[in-house]
Amino acid sequence: METKIKLPELLAPAGSMRALEAAVCAGADAVYFGAKNFNARASAENFSEEDIVSAIKSLKTLGVKSNITMNTQLYEGELWDALRDAERVINAGADAIITADLGLASLIKKYFPHAELHASTQVCGENTENAKVLERLGFSRMVAAREISLESLKILCENSPIETEIFVHGALCVSHSGSCLMSSVIGGRSGNRGECAQPCRLPYKCKGCEYPLSLRDLALAGHITDLLPLGVASLKVEGRLKSPEYVAGVISVYRKLLDEGRNAEKEEMEYLSSLFSRSGFTSGYFEKNVSRAMLGVRTEENKNETKRVQAQKLLPRKLVLDIDAFLRAGEPIALCGKVYRGNEVFTAEFFGETVQKAENAPLSAERVRENLSKLGTTVFAPGNIEVYAEEGVILPISAINAARRALCERLSALLAEDDAKETHPEYKKESFACVRSGKKSAYFVYAESVTEKALAYFDEIFLPLDEYAKSGLNMHKNVCVAFPPVAFDAEIPAVREKAKKCASLGAKKALITNLWQAEIARECGFALCGDMRLNVWNPYSAAVYEKLGFESIILSPEVTLKKAAYIGAGIARGAVVYGKMSVMTLEKCIIRDMNGSTLAREKCRICDTKKFSYLRDRTDTVFPIAREAGHRNVVFNSVPVYMLDKETNGLFAHFIFTDEKKNEVDAVIESAKKKSPPKGKFKRI
Repeated sequence: METKIKLPELLAPAGSMRALEAAVCAGADAVYFGAKNFNARASAENFSEEDIVSAIKSLKTLGVKSNITMNTQLYEGELWDALRDAERVINAGADAIITADLGLASLIKKYFPHAELHASTQVCGENTENAKVLERLGFSRMVAAREISLESLKILCENSPIETEIFVHGALCVSHSGSCLMSSVIGGRSGNRGECAQPCRLPYKCKGCEYPLSLRDLALAGHITDLLPLGVASLKVEGRLKSPEYVAGVISVYRKLLDEGRNAEKEEMEYLSSLFSRSGFTSGYFEKNVSRAMLGVRTEENKNETKRVQAQKLLPRKLVLDIDAFLRAGEPIALCGKVYRGNEVFTAEFFGETVQKAENAPLSAERVRENLSKLGTTVFAPGNIEVYAEEGVILPISAINAARRALCERLSALLAEDDAKETHPEYKKESFACVRSGKKSAYFVYAESVTEKALAYFDEIFLPLDEYAKSGLNMHKNVCVAFPPVAFDAEIPAVREKAKKCASLGAKKALITNLWQAEIARECGFALCGDMRLNVWNPYSAAVYEKLGFESIILSPEVTLKKAAYIGAGIARGAVVYGKMSVMTLEKCIIRDMNGSTLAREKCRICDTKKFSYLRDRTDTVFPIAREAGHRNVVFNSVPVYMLDKETNGLFAHFIFTDEKKNEVDAVIESAKKKSPPKGKFKRI
């Protein structure tokens, strides 16, 4: 007997009430949307406090889930407003809160233990190890990285202890989510705060590749049959900045594909493209065909095509209402209603005015049925309406209408009922120690840049696993390892083996750049040191890493040095005081694209011939790019952070060395010793 595959949830975006209505009418199983604060689409219309509660209740009535986005990084002073917002939507009946700030997540679980938390894509959910840590932190779902392949997704779905949600349609960031600082460092608009200015969509001066960072939109409509057997919990459409017409069109197509269990046909892909695309679509990450063909921009032709698209006329979403009506002389009219919402059945009764014997012109059953079918703007659509009436009875039509309205109100109340009681806890702010540390740490992209002066000056020097293994620096106890920023499940065994090798060579500490690395590091006996990529903005986030066993944490460089000093923690806290920060982690190798290579990814050796490549923007600003494992790239800022002349107030000093020559490394160390003022171009934090 053939087993029927359970369909994944179809999750739609809504940046406004009209978009939410469009998503519901088009067949979404769930909708994600946010209030005006604390969500990663700050420029969307979003929802007022009143609207968001009303929207949650309306969705609940229809059996559509509401996932509320609170997925930005937060300062300590903002946490309490965010927590009150969480309280409001939880009490309104929200099904889940999507969050990226682990401090906020810990507070929500503390005060609302039954609240369902989904880890935003900003948390960098790449693999099963990540999902295991998130489960321990109280999350029930992880939004997988958009760069995940079918191969890795299959492993993740088979082994993850929590649900997996994936993006299937919409805009693609060229950088792994949560690790992009480009907009922040060059324009002061933080992607981690929902304010991204999209510098990736701008032109750059590259040979034969003017837009090396601009990706086409994702579309997995042609891979539905690949996705269905995997057990993915939710298929997510990006687009909270898009129009209601876009939301309606995209969701209606995916609804049809899921219900019919098939892939999109050519005409459907063309229709999706006409709604919005950037030079067409890509599924390159999913198919592991990561190439130059993934690049695309929004052309005038694309824009004109969208203008020509006719808005779909969608019928309001309704619930089928069956009614049995009983009219007997001398007894009140009795209506028995039954509503179907998914697998749920709701029933209610109403008794109205007394039915009379008719002296003439008795009421016909057909006339009663006709009036009971007039459900108007309610959430109900007429189903099977049966009228059991004695012959020769009469009742005013107004009484029939009043009974119908009363029955609908009772059923609406039942549909909106929430078993959970409202909770209004008293929040108590915690006090945190400010552990002072005078240590000095440094990350070197390449081991060959490490100088004798650096070995003598720094308490901890972190090198990538491969660099450590081949460097011959293992005789120095202060030389440690740094894990790669990205690894999917298929790559984890190789990372684990490299880490074990480094441990056997003498490494004692590891710089952790993502949650998934913690357990592997423990297995190898490494002490855990948190990198700036972990996005710690407040003491509650720092406390999460302390509980996970970290001995130190480098705070987010988006937090000013002055503010960082007040972020408490029971572990050593550090700040970046020098260096070109990583501003993007790219799954695709743009070094190939910049050099005009058309070789297949696995055959390309351009990365091997040079330590750094350089990306030049329209203003001739130059960004260094280094190769990471698996032909990934890391883009570094054009100028270094320079805070060597400032007091760190109990924060340990962390340095980043990229393309500096050895004499430049030593000069930086001398400047640090003397607290010298900066020279040339630099960035303050």
